[in-house]
Amino acid sequence: MKIFPRLLGMLLLADLSAPLCAQDLHFAQFEFAPVLLNPGQTGNFQGTYRLSGIYRDQAASPSGFTGDFKTPYLTIDVNFGFAFRKKDWTSLGIGFFDDRSGEIQLGRGGFMASGAYHFALGGGDLALGVQYGSISLDAKNPEKARFYDQLATGSSSSPDLMKLQQGKGSFNDLSAGLVLSKPLSARNHQLRLGVGVNHLNKPAVGIQGTGSGTKLGMLINAHAHLRYHLNEKLDLVPGFYFRTMDDNRETIGQCMASYLYDIEKKIRLNAGLGMRFGDALQFMAGMDYGKIKAQIAYEQTIGDLSDAKDPSGFGALEIGFSYTGAITKKPNPKPKVFCPRF
Repeated sequence: MKIFPRLLGMLLLADLSAPLCAQDLHFAQFEFAPVLLNPGQTGNFQGTYRLSGIYRDQAASPSGFTGDFKTPYLTIDVNFGFAFRKKDWTSLGIGFFDDRSGEIQLGRGGFMASGAYHFALGGGDLALGVQYGSISLDAKNPEKARFYDQLATGSSSSPDLMKLQQGKGSFNDLSAGLVLSKPLSARNHQLRLGVGVNHLNKPAVGIQGTGSGTKLGMLINAHAHLRYHLNEKLDLVPGFYFRTMDDNRETIGQCMASYLYDIEKKIRLNAGLGMRFGDALQFMAGMDYGKIKAQIAYEQTIGDLSDAKDPSGFGALEIGFSYTGAITKKPNPKPKVFCPRF
């Protein structure tokens, strides 16, 4: 029977003016959503454009994705030659997402536009980025909701159900971030440090209309990665994330190993482990094939919240990809006509 999960979900939504975005978008593989984590990472790659995306199913089962608790995210960012200094560059990007939960598919979706300016610093750069988002909140299948008064009286209608069916909120979100990318030593190890702040404008979030609901506190994201070239074949990539909002904190540690399998075809095999401390274990595996990168992750909640965060009991699955392309201008030299004398 699905009455109890529905009832539990409706109890959580008893006050429809309460924020529905208490938990911001979360992924085990933020490398496939870099701009979401920090707008300073817009254009932070070698190439002209980058297309990346990730799909997360929080209620996956051994047979695959279920779609009840899903978050798809897709973004593209592009580098431009416009700059105020030599070797600087500018980047623009746009991303789309749709985060949904449960049978009624309650959640939010929208777009986020970002821009960054990269200051060249030796062999690295310091990027300053900003991001603006327009986000809507609603339920895709409100007719599947069952409230307590409906269960108690056997009625098919409910004042709360009407609010849910008619309710649709929206808000605008503003973020900013800094990212430092720098090579280390003669072996060219790559260090990346960043800090970003989401909800700078502290938007009011609720399902009953624009400006209604509770104000979101600022979300601070700090992250660090080091690509360490252990030898000609093997790289180690430790990473660290720290996120805090109001009294809530999240710390994630990860380490990936990247093995150069075929140098001519540019194939690298990647695998690693991670941990969201006190909450979940993470397992990642994937590969690079030239300009394409694909990876899958499995996240298993541990501790007292495993039943609540993993509705299927199996855990969360993610699949991510990215493609980095380059647009080169073909030379168009002016023709020279040689007219020998006769």
